[in-house]
Amino acid sequence: DVAASGAEPGGLGEEDTSLRQYWYSASTLRLLCDLCSREDLKCVALLSTPSIFYALPPEARSKVWLLEFDRRWEIGNDRFAFFDFNSPVEELPQHLRGVCDLIVADPPHINLATLERYVEAMRMLQAPGGRLLLTTAADNEQWVAGELGAFPAAFVPKISLALGVMGRYRIFTTFRDGALTAKNEEDFPAGSAGGAAEDSDGAEEDYAWSLGMVDHPL
Repeated sequence: DVAASGAEPGGLGEEDTSLRQYWYSASTLRLLCDLCSREDLKCVALLSTPSIFYALPPEARSKVWLLEFDRRWEIGNDRFAFFDFNSPVEELPQHLRGVCDLIVADPPHINLATLERYVEAMRMLQAPGGRLLLTTAADNEQWVAGELGAFPAAFVPKISLALGVMGRYRIFTTFRDGALTAKNEEDFPAGSAGGAAEDSDGAEEDYAWSLGMVDHPL
């Protein structure tokens, strides 16, 4: 029931670690909600990122869809669509295929087999010219660049998973945005693990994008 699930109707509730659910920090949520709220976006798909959906103000959710395996967020939510990354992408909602301007995904596992399924889903949902944003372990950078054409942002996200707490998570995007170039000093002050990872002042990000812009064979 709702009480046992840890979520009241209209609320996020607690993490279910058996489903590998880990919420973003407040600082990270502010950034991701800002990106999802841009006026030029008509349709946003959130794959396995309920903490973003419930951090958005209600008026901003009208163009956002939460695609999620955990059905507790289906209760009283007409912007919910069931999503199982192990199912064929042809089972994704017909009305969302090829129309999403921004797709944000946070896979429950960091192994490549899981990432491959999420990339397939993101491609199926993506509108022509649509933006893609993926959060995963920093160690997956080369694979993400080659398979998704996405590069790490200077902003280091924090999630409750140990890798995220240590600053070993990254935001990978197929687009550039000024908000992504800011350092996450709230979660990772200078001298901390994440802060040290950000000390390049965006030089590594610029270099990665320069490679992508010339279609470098990663």
